[in-house]
Amino acid sequence: MTEKTTPYPVLACILVVLGTVLALSGIDLVLPAIPTLHEALPGSEEAAQLVIACFIGGSASGLLLFGMLGERYGRRRCLVFALLAYGLLSGAATLSPDMWTLLGIRFFQGLASAAPAVFAPGIIRALFSEQGATRAIGALSSFESLTPAGAPIAGLWLVQQGGWKLPFFVTGVLA
Repeated sequence: MTEKTTPYPVLACILVVLGTVLALSGIDLVLPAIPTLHEALPGSEEAAQLVIACFIGGSASGLLLFGMLGERYGRRRCLVFALLAYGLLSGAATLSPDMWTLLGIRFFQGLASAAPAVFAPGIIRALFSEQGATRAIGALSSFESLTPAGAPIAGLWLVQQGGWKLPFFVTGVLA
């Protein structure tokens, strides 16, 4: 079986990789804002630390949910919906009046972030031959492994430039 040479599978693969990296950055890009988050929003330091836990809880729930939804409604449709929801929730996070609202939004943002992880391998396998899919999944894994290293650095820079809201705004625009 030969690898497909049309630009569409490569472009689709790039978009899937970017969606996966964006979803992963939802934790690490926000991480630098947590120490001062309780000063910007009404809430305690302890509640600010739950920003990551709520995202992870939502993500774990999303892994189960999107497996079922993908079977019923299709991977592509669910992936597009989830990335749209992720972007809208990122924007909504910047409007949070208090810590508890932000925590609720983070749970649902985490839920939406799970879709790329669930659908990426299947979409990539459908786009390429077996050899091409192996290469693409290898590239996806490489980018995924770099995200936890680069996102906190980018997040720190974003927080320094525009405060705690800027990482959320950036993820919203990118989604």
